[in-house]
Amino acid sequence: MPNVVQQTQPAAPPPATAKKGPRGAVTIHATWCKGCRICVEFCPPKVLAMDESENYPHVAFPEKCTACHFCDTHCPDLAIVVRKLE
Repeated sequence: MPNVVQQTQPAAPPPATAKKGPRGAVTIHATWCKGCRICVEFCPPKVLAMDESENYPHVAFPEKCTACHFCDTHCPDLAIVVRKLE
C-alpha cells in the first residue's frame, strides 16, 4: 500500500480583537476651573483640549481616556473628576 501524505491547510490566523473603548469618563466643572492648562498639556493620551475661548478645557476625545487620573490628581482647582468605566 502506498504511503499517503495528507496536506493540511495552515491554521487560520486568530480573529482580530475588537478595539477597546474608553476606560474612563472625564467630567470638568468649568466654573471651578481657572484655565491653567495643566490637564491639557500633560494628558498622556491627549483627551483634553482648550475650548474656543481658551478659558477652560473640554473633553475633545473621550474614547481615548485610559483613566490614568493624571488630570484630576494634578488639577489645582479640583475641577476634574475621572470615573473609571467597567
